[in-house]
Amino acid sequence: MLHDAGHFLALVIPAMALLLALSFLFAWHHERTRPYLLQVGACYLLYATAIGMQILWPPRAGAGHATVIGALYLGSAVLLLHGMLARIGARPGRCAVVALPLVLCGMLAWFELVQPSLVARVYIANVGMALILLLGIAPLAGLRKGRTVDRVLFWVFVGFALQFVPRTVLTLAPAGVADAAALPRTAYGLWLQATLALLLLTLALALLAATAQDVIDGLRHERDTDPLTQLHTRRSLETLAARQIPPRPGEPLSVVLCDLDFFKFINDNYGHGAGDAVLTQVGRIIAAGIRRRDIAARLGGEEFVVLLPDTPHDAALQLAERLRQTLEQASIDALPGMRKVTASFGVATLRPGEDLEALLLRADNVLYTAKNNGRNCVEWERESGLAVPA
Repeated sequence: MLHDAGHFLALVIPAMALLLALSFLFAWHHERTRPYLLQVGACYLLYATAIGMQILWPPRAGAGHATVIGALYLGSAVLLLHGMLARIGARPGRCAVVALPLVLCGMLAWFELVQPSLVARVYIANVGMALILLLGIAPLAGLRKGRTVDRVLFWVFVGFALQFVPRTVLTLAPAGVADAAALPRTAYGLWLQATLALLLLTLALALLAATAQDVIDGLRHERDTDPLTQLHTRRSLETLAARQIPPRPGEPLSVVLCDLDFFKFINDNYGHGAGDAVLTQVGRIIAAGIRRRDIAARLGGEEFVVLLPDTPHDAALQLAERLRQTLEQASIDALPGMRKVTASFGVATLRPGEDLEALLLRADNVLYTAKNNGRNCVEWERESGLAVPA
């Protein structure tokens, strides 16, 4: 009975690894921009193949079979390391993917074909996998400061890598060298296999959860980011402004509204492609000229806005003037013969009880005054309601 249970559970592990491999490959099929899914899927596929071969075709002395199985295990570790690092835009060094696996495979072959030793092969395969995976700890350490799902994934990966070392000791210690091959059929062996299955499943679920969060964040970024300027969209601005308005007591909040001058002339004479290039460059200029906590958005067309938390009126005026001068002095490559683009600016500061819409409306009225006063200038609203040049 125990023998049958052990054989059944032993087959469950490669079957589960195969299903997880298919899950990652299916996810990659629908998310081709995430190649790490393919690498992790291949990792689980190799792992399932190695376990399956070990169960269904036990190694025979001197046949080289154990070396092949060990190489598959090591290859799965390399692919897992590749996938984990590819997700964060990093790549493993040659030591992890070439030198170390080759040395380990050579050692496996030596202790199977030249100086047969089951204990040595078990230690080499398991400790070798741990070493390969642990080479990813340093580059992956940044995940500890990321989202909750990233922190969970990091520690699950660390636990999965480290478990190969004590697992090796636990595998060999109670059974002895002569009985190690029979260990999977014992109650102790069943426990080891069950823990391995749980770890494989936990790692896969953590990575799939992180991938799902990546997809959601990517969709949210597409929704909230203007594709031309990489600034916020109006919808994103409204969402973020809801967290700033009303501001904390004693903290002023200002807004700078910007509208490019003669933009229709640019589109009509240089084409909409040139117009898009101008908007892209203006977006970069605005993004480079503000603080991290400021919120810059493209409202539509050639109109931009910068929401300035904890910023009094005079500081907002200074920022607007700096942006105006930077834009006026910038060389626009998409406009040969013209090269210069200017903009008009309107500045307003939030009043008690006012919402974003009312604030933008006042800034827009001031902006129209700048347009009427000859463009390429900064206008603001005095307490009297009159706007004068900055």
